[in-house]
Amino acid sequence: MNPVHEIGLLAARELRRGIRSAKGIALGALTLLGAFVASLVCVWIEGADRAKGSAESTQAYVELKRQLLEQATGDAKFAAYLASIPTSLLIFLKITVWLSPLLVALLGFDAVSGELQHRTVRFWTVRSRRWSYLAGKFVGLWGLVGAVTLALNVLAGSVALARGYVTPGELVRWGARAWFVAFCISGAWAAVATFISSCFRTPILALLTTFAAFFVSWIAGAGGFVSQQRQALDAGIAPHMAWYEYAYPNAYDTLLLSPETTKVLTALGILVGFMAITLAAGSFVFERRDI
Repeated sequence: MNPVHEIGLLAARELRRGIRSAKGIALGALTLLGAFVASLVCVWIEGADRAKGSAESTQAYVELKRQLLEQATGDAKFAAYLASIPTSLLIFLKITVWLSPLLVALLGFDAVSGELQHRTVRFWTVRSRRWSYLAGKFVGLWGLVGAVTLALNVLAGSVALARGYVTPGELVRWGARAWFVAFCISGAWAAVATFISSCFRTPILALLTTFAAFFVSWIAGAGGFVSQQRQALDAGIAPHMAWYEYAYPNAYDTLLLSPETTKVLTALGILVGFMAITLAAGSFVFERRDI
C-alpha cells in the first residue's frame, strides 16, 4: 500500500472517531455554544460602532475604521483592505485564531498517546509505515479542527447576516477568507499537538505538555506584539514582527489576510515548513520508540 493511501485511511479513521466519540460530541456542543455567544458579542460590538456613527454615511464609517486600522498596523494599503471587512466577521476571526490552540489541544492530545497507552498502535504500525501513521493522525486532526472551524464561521456569519451587517456576497467572500486563515494557522498547532502526543504514553501528560508548550508560545507571541507596538508608537514607525514571533503560528494571521499575494504565499510557505519540520521531528522520535 502506498503512503498516500495509508495516510488517507488513517486520517479518515481519525475524522470518524473524532466526530462519533463522546469527547468530540461534547466538545462540539460546547464549542458551538461558545461560538454563538461570541458571535452575538461581535454583532453587538459592530452595532455599537454603527450607532456611534449613525448620523454619518456608511462610507464615513468605513473611513473611520480605516484610520483606526492604519494607526494599529502602520500600513495604509492593508488598513484600507481590512476596513472593507465587516467588523463582526473580523472580530470573530481574531477570536477563532486566538482560541484555535485550545481547540487543537483538547481534540488532539490523545491522538497518539491514547493508542500508545493501550498499545492499539501496534495494529496500525504493522500495516503502515510509522511516519505514515503519524502523518495520518496529523491530517485527521487538522481536518477535524478545520470542519469545526468551518461550522463556527458559518454560525457567526449567519448571525451577522440575520442582523443585516453583511450581505450574502460579503458573507461568502469574507467568510471563506476568514476560514482559510484560521485553517492554515490551526494546521501548525495540530502538527505540534501530534508531535507532543507521540512523545508520551499517558494522555494526561500529553495534554499538560501541550498546554504548557502552547502557553509558552503564546507568551512569546503576545510579548513580542506588545513590545513591537510600543516601539512603533514611540518611534512613529510601522510595527513589525520580532524574530521570535515567527515561531508563534497565530502571528501569521495578518500576513494571511494581506491583499498582497506574495505576503499570503510567504506566510503559507512558512506555516507549511513549520508543519513539515515538526512532523519530521515527530516521525524521527516515533520511529525509535518502543510501542
